[in-house]
Amino acid sequence: MSLFFITLWRALLIIANALWAPFERGRRVSGGLLILLAMPLFIVSQLIQLLGLLIDNLLFRGYRRVEIRAPVFVIGPPRTGTTFLHHVLASDPRTTTFRTWECLFAMSVSLRYVGIGMARLHRWLGAPLSRFGGWLLQKVAGSLDDIHPVRLGDPEEDFLSLMPVFACFLLIVPLPRARWLYRIARADTDLSRAEQDALLGFYRRAIQRHLYVFGRDRTFLSKNASFAGSIDCLLREFPDARIIATVRDPVSVVPSQLSALRPGFRASGFAALPGGFQDNMLALLEHYYLNLAACARRHSGRLAFIDNSELRHRLEPSVRRAYEELGLEPSSALLERLADPTPDTTTKASTHSYTLEEFGLDEAGIRSRFRAVYASFEFNVGLPAASRGDE
Repeated sequence: MSLFFITLWRALLIIANALWAPFERGRRVSGGLLILLAMPLFIVSQLIQLLGLLIDNLLFRGYRRVEIRAPVFVIGPPRTGTTFLHHVLASDPRTTTFRTWECLFAMSVSLRYVGIGMARLHRWLGAPLSRFGGWLLQKVAGSLDDIHPVRLGDPEEDFLSLMPVFACFLLIVPLPRARWLYRIARADTDLSRAEQDALLGFYRRAIQRHLYVFGRDRTFLSKNASFAGSIDCLLREFPDARIIATVRDPVSVVPSQLSALRPGFRASGFAALPGGFQDNMLALLEHYYLNLAACARRHSGRLAFIDNSELRHRLEPSVRRAYEELGLEPSSALLERLADPTPDTTTKASTHSYTLEEFGLDEAGIRSRFRAVYASFEFNVGLPAASRGDE
């Protein structure tokens, strides 16, 4: 089935879920109505994105000839430090990466040019809307600052680039029972080869469009936690790609991830995590770790690991080591950023608090549930057992 028909089917499923949301067990009627009212705006926004992609094929067909040379992917289970590492590596001027405003509003070349033109006009007029825009963004997303800061000009997780084909795992928040999202998150094992090729082909063209506008001779830098289940797909689609994977003890990752998703579920009407979601998320997190370990064995020299403790305490040597393992050369600008002991290159104390107990879990249970993960990784010392060839 072509990506067009897959996308159309997902759109119909989303609409059906929105219509059912006010009556869904465990969801407040007010939250369901919010989903129902917001869905037309969401669908229209994605139609605009898709229209822009169609216009590209008429006006900017040259984007398809853009070469993607040796892209670098920052990947890891969520809440392991991927966002922080991505922001640090994006300081290398030789790289380019998706920004929040692109992913949300301008995935096409045509809409990017519109956005760039509007930004220039805004600056020429003295940036009259900056204060209002900052205030509005703070109202909408300010509560997420300690979980995942949102700034329109910041490097952003590029799973949002898959939103026009409804393959962004973030949709799990308003649609917690969307089974196709879990299949996409396990693309290496759960998608057919045809589905993999269609999804990665769309993603490839998204990168080409970005490079067409922001630098065809630059190295594309990606950050996507959901790609932890798509390593084989990525390395087949981008044979010269390199992956830097972050890891962290599941005892910390599990409550952090469940807590991070809780505000979104509350906004969509759930007083607690939807029934079955917690078990599904634990299974997915386990899959991410094990897929990373298996792929490290299959693709020697293509993946380098950094433990979250290294990011917090040994940032510069850990990045240097990862680059050396992958045969990459850090730029002088990146080395200066790594060596600069300012808050930008050191992790700040988080006020995002959570415990296993609030989710009915305990450390012994997590260690038992993730025993295969602990057999593959050695946490808090830097390197996973898989990367050293240990079984």
